[in-house]
Order: sequence, then C-alpha cells, then structure tokens
Amino acid sequence: MTTPKINDMPILRTDADLLDRVRLLIGPAARDRQLWIVFIDGDGRQVPVMMPISDMPERPEPGTTAGLTTVLGGLRPDLVTADGEGSVALVLERHGPDHVLPRDRDWAEALTRAGADGEVALRGLFLSTPGGVQQL
Repeated sequence: MTTPKINDMPILRTDADLLDRVRLLIGPAARDRQLWIVFIDGDGRQVPVMMPISDMPERPEPGTTAGLTTVLGGLRPDLVTADGEGSVALVLERHGPDHVLPRDRDWAEALTRAGADGEVALRGLFLSTPGGVQQL
C-alpha cells in the first residue's frame, strides 16, 4: 500500500478525520518515548512536515515542556491562513501496555499546558502504543 502525499490528503474537518490521519501516518508504536508534532494550518490542511522528538523522558520534565512551548510558539505564525490560526496535534508514542497509564495522563496535562503557553491551539492529543492509536 502506498501512503498518499500529504498535499493530496483531504482537509481535517473532524476529530475522527484527525484520528484516522494519525493512525495512517504514525500507527502502532514503533519507538519508545517519542513525541510527534503534526502541524495543521488555518485551512485545516496538514502541513507536509511532522516533527518527531525522540528520547522523551518517562514523565514530563520542566526543561522538556519549556522547550516544546518555545517550539510551538515559534511555529504558530507559520500556520496562520486567512481562514484561521492553525493548530497542532500531539502524539505520544511509547512501548508497553495499550491502556492509558498515569504517566500518559501526566504527559497529556503537560502537553496541553505547553500548547496553551505557546499560544497554539491543540487540535488533538493521541497515544500510540503497540496495539494502535487512541485519543488521550
């Protein structure tokens, strides 16, 4: 199966569209403790670049989340279109059990805060485990 080019993919109109896209492009966890940033412009189109951040700590650390806030805030202007501000989806990828763990909830809270502090809308927050992708 060939994955279509990002520019040829449909606009992300709903949460279900976004979940399907994350399942298609990231899928079940292949790496442990990696964070993916999926950029979505103000028109609802996925930007052709996804940013993986490897070797994430098991639990959020101030330096990690501060760096993420800086990255998100710095890229926010590039997502703006005439129709909107743009947004990001964040995907926490890890090995281990498929159910949501307390540390995943800690990450969800820290990532939500990083988006807010970076003044970028968080369109979705997902967990990729060996069993697949789910929304956090």
